[in-house]
Amino acid sequence: MTGKEIARLAFELKPAPRVPVTIVGGGAWAVHRAGKTFAQVKNDAGQIAEAFIQYYRQCRHDLLWMGSNFINYPIHFLGCSLKDDSSDYPALEGSVIESLEEVESLSIEKVLNHPTMAAIIQAHHRVADAIGQETLMIPTNWAPFTIAARILGVENTMMATISDPDRLTRLIRFATDLIWALVERVLIHEDIPGVNFSDPVASGDLISPATFRQFAAPALKDLVARTRARGKYAMIHICGNTSKILEDVLRIGPHCFSLENKVPLRTAKEVLGGKVCVAGNVSPTGAFLNGRPEDVAAEARACIETWGNDPGYILTVGCDFAKNVPLENMMALMSFKKG
Repeated sequence: MTGKEIARLAFELKPAPRVPVTIVGGGAWAVHRAGKTFAQVKNDAGQIAEAFIQYYRQCRHDLLWMGSNFINYPIHFLGCSLKDDSSDYPALEGSVIESLEEVESLSIEKVLNHPTMAAIIQAHHRVADAIGQETLMIPTNWAPFTIAARILGVENTMMATISDPDRLTRLIRFATDLIWALVERVLIHEDIPGVNFSDPVASGDLISPATFRQFAAPALKDLVARTRARGKYAMIHICGNTSKILEDVLRIGPHCFSLENKVPLRTAKEVLGGKVCVAGNVSPTGAFLNGRPEDVAAEARACIETWGNDPGYILTVGCDFAKNVPLENMMALMSFKKG
């Protein structure tokens, strides 16, 4: 079976001949490995695609988060400054708007019509042409609550959850429609079977479960429903400790939930096992970054032993990772494809 077929079985909670293995994220690692900066590749669909194709060729992921680390560009095209003159994750500088009174000035078309956005979308399709039959391509995007926080600024967004919830909800609705407009253009390729929505600002480290339920969850549920209606897979990643919102994840209903190592895998299995595929949760900052390959292997083995033989699990890191992670540590994780 191909890695794509094995990962698909996990998404569908069906038994597979082995545990699917991947490394989520990694766009900066791929660009750095190619010897480029983001500024050098962002306007060239061929160069973007080649970086991700070579990343796959080196690691042989069962599932590939295409577009990782390119997801700040839509916010940049709305008007936020961005620094991308290295192979570091392109960093936003400031915000798009300073007040929720400016929400009506935001334009989805401004993002869709930007030539760099067109190149990024085209790169997705080129990667699918090249390796879409081999790996489960799941392009990644920010989720609505996080997009809203990137547009308004995280601190202003946190304050608005209390002081101006109605207009914040309007901004989140704009973010939802923006994300879907981009996703639709990517999903037209038959070898792109789904999409991931990453929502780091919805982390339990930043907001309460009540705030998550009021602002983040409805938009996630909307996007999951739209994705399912297209016959595609929906995946969600939320950083930090999400233990208190695992029941909410069930209600949102993605095919797969990616979690960080702050969430005990046993806890995640108790709530989500047999209902939602779980992806995780080797630490991306521990042995994976600074340790030895055998330390990475030990951590990965512990994850597999914790989950057991039940289907619906994907072994991976719990979040995106640094561009200087040693290849041998990545291959130590990927070695579990051998069973």
